[in-house]
Amino acid sequence: RPPPPPTMHHSRAAAARALALAALCVPLLAQDAAQPDAQASPASAVKPVSSAPHAELLTRAKALGAGATWIPYGRSRQGRELFALRIAGAAQKADELPAILVVANVDGTQPWTSALALQHAEQLVARAAEPTVSALLDTTCIYVVPCANPDAHERRFAAVQHEREATGPGVDNDRDGRSGEDPASDVNGDGRITQLRVRDPRGEWIADPLDARALVKADKTKGERGVWRVWTEGRDLDRDERVAEDEPLDACVNRNFPAEWKELGPESGAFPTDEPETLALCEFVLQRPQIALVVTYGAFDNLVEKPKSVAADALQKRVPQAGVVEADAVLLAEYGKRYAELTGVKHKGRGGDAGSWQTWAYAHRGLWSLAINPWDIPLDTPEKSAEPKSEAKAEDGAAAPAKPEKDPKEKKDKREPSEDAKRLRWIDANADESWRFAPWQAFEHPELGACEIGGFAPFARNEPPAARSAELAAAQFEFLLTLGADLPRVRIEEFTAKALGGDLHELRARVVNPSRLPLQNASALRTEAVRPARLDLELGAGASLVAGERLHLIRALEGSGGRFEARWLVRAASLAELRLKLSTQHAGSDTRVAELAR
Repeated sequence: RPPPPPTMHHSRAAAARALALAALCVPLLAQDAAQPDAQASPASAVKPVSSAPHAELLTRAKALGAGATWIPYGRSRQGRELFALRIAGAAQKADELPAILVVANVDGTQPWTSALALQHAEQLVARAAEPTVSALLDTTCIYVVPCANPDAHERRFAAVQHEREATGPGVDNDRDGRSGEDPASDVNGDGRITQLRVRDPRGEWIADPLDARALVKADKTKGERGVWRVWTEGRDLDRDERVAEDEPLDACVNRNFPAEWKELGPESGAFPTDEPETLALCEFVLQRPQIALVVTYGAFDNLVEKPKSVAADALQKRVPQAGVVEADAVLLAEYGKRYAELTGVKHKGRGGDAGSWQTWAYAHRGLWSLAINPWDIPLDTPEKSAEPKSEAKAEDGAAAPAKPEKDPKEKKDKREPSEDAKRLRWIDANADESWRFAPWQAFEHPELGACEIGGFAPFARNEPPAARSAELAAAQFEFLLTLGADLPRVRIEEFTAKALGGDLHELRARVVNPSRLPLQNASALRTEAVRPARLDLELGAGASLVAGERLHLIRALEGSGGRFEARWLVRAASLAELRLKLSTQHAGSDTRVAELAR
């Protein structure tokens, strides 16, 4: 197992950048940012950020006490408690504030992200008096779900480590009339399930020519012939010459959400929300309409790499096209730039997002959904030079001979190392990280005979090195602090009355959204999953409406100054009888009494 990371170090430079960004979005934050953060927590007060079993996460979450409201919201398939934490400046007003939901480890194979999300909650509570944190909590409610898939999460801490998402009912994968008879297993007894390869002319894999430890698929168009058949480490108990091909569990929590659900896929489950964890998380969100934005830590990403986008009319088709509407994708790209500036993370996501939580939150629930893959083994480690660099001058003082120019054709034909070879390059350059790859070792398999076992260790790509985990966690936290300022927050900017003679008045109102995000994104407008803003004209006992609609429903209101205007004619003896009320589920509320127009 990887060693635990050291004490977290708060990045002052990142904090300064976060303050600057927040100041551009909300005047309240700008006012706080003008003063130095005199109450910043010392680095020594920050606890280490390391993967922890679910029971330890529970204990730490409950230890937050009154600073965070404990919300149990269900049980996993194996009976583990699903819980969330609610953190706000004034708990009694939390349900009235726009909210951000932070969810970690829906995949179950990302245990470090659970520790990361819980650390966010601990930091919000511990640093609530700091200007930037208090400004966020006074205007925004934060929900944190540290571990959305505890059953798969626990495999990280089992006696035999196995990185696998599936926790739900299995199917007969090899269609031999039996189910679950060939599970993965620790054949060589080293405490972890890696990979097994066998030399076979029917194989599809060859060793990477630039690093024989890595495997790449043979490219027949280039005359390459497969050498290896590769499986997850295990037995061939049914003697069908396939290894670990029929696990007892197949359904995955993060493939069981309704959006783009894949029917008949073994990992999809019997039907959408069949997995208890999936259903519980959906219900948690549906019961809290004040949630406006979701941040998910896991294997997927839509910030480092721009998500697939579709035209606005794609959602109007009978069968809507999958993807993020272009207008929303443009805003996500802006978040990607901010994320890159504050965190420096360059790791793209892994796998498709069909049936995932992140896709459901956007496509069905109409929420802004930021998917973050906080760490992966870097691919940019420079290759070690085989020859020493030439000196600027020869030994006799004369100018060194010019290097021969490389043939352009040679450069074009040069083979690029595979991504696994690049990951191995990083492991080689960091001696403390050798645990991440098990060298291939010859093994006499009970059914297959001579084979080799090795490859990347479980969770090797999911947990950052101990020396960097604190820095990464601090950067992610600073990014989170900037998001509250962007949530849609509507308000009544003007409500005036112009006397027309007698007790007749013309009323004018202007509603604005000064925040960056629009009142509803394109997906929410299509699904109508988010209620529009409601503008009510309230008349006193002595007032009457002559013209205009007493109730306006505002469905679309752009960000960064979007506005909606309304007019009425009323008869009222006193302006005090005229009140305008603005209410929303996720963007705040406002009330104004009519003022005489100047």
